[in-house]
Amino acid sequence: MLLVQAVDSGPSVGQLVAIMVGVIPILGIMGWTAVKILGPITQAFARRIGSGPGSGDEVGHRVEELALEVEQLRAQLAETHERLDFTERMLAQHRAPEQLPRG
Repeated sequence: MLLVQAVDSGPSVGQLVAIMVGVIPILGIMGWTAVKILGPITQAFARRIGSGPGSGDEVGHRVEELALEVEQLRAQLAETHERLDFTERMLAQHRAPEQLPRG
């Protein structure tokens, strides 16, 4: 006796249509949600890149201010080094108490 097995060729057309009818609204809701969430984020990002608080003129001005401040700090540091060197020289002399003038 010869048994013929039916070959399962996958879901039928009706089943595929039923699946698609269920999946399409879900995909639509997911897409709408992504647009609603990512829309304001991308707009804020574009504003920040385009003409945000760090525009080119402001950045250049700020860099100049910082360069001036660095120069001032370098001058102060040089003065502090000079004072430290003077203090070290004074301490290195190590005067005895009898050498100090009386007053």
